[in-house]
Amino acid sequence: MILDSEHEQDVTAVLSLLAEPVVLSIHTNQWDSPATQAIRDLVHYTVSLMPQKISREVVGRIGADLDPAVTIRNRDGKVFGVHFVGTPTGLEYRSFIEAVVASVRPQDSSPTPWSQLLKEIHHPVSANIFVSPT
Repeated sequence: MILDSEHEQDVTAVLSLLAEPVVLSIHTNQWDSPATQAIRDLVHYTVSLMPQKISREVVGRIGADLDPAVTIRNRDGKVFGVHFVGTPTGLEYRSFIEAVVASVRPQDSSPTPWSQLLKEIHHPVSANIFVSPT
């Protein structure tokens, strides 16, 4: 058990909001490392909280600097686009759970002010954003 029973109930309540099933994909090339084992344990635990809506898979790594990592996708293979590098524990676990739920939340199709600005970009852009509450 990773969470105490009260927090586990809170997380289960949030996961019950999943609009459709998701797959948590573990990416690694270091199968025996403690970091990979920690992330596998956390994903296994998360799946155990809502097995009817969350499944897991272990796949190859996604980048040299992103090992181990977890990505979120729907059952059709659409990747949400957020990568959790390392094990999202402590305060980061809440963000991880919220990202899982947000990944399949129905999207509002009305244009946002940013949508017009983004249309003006005519070349590939890559952004890496690293966030940690610690």
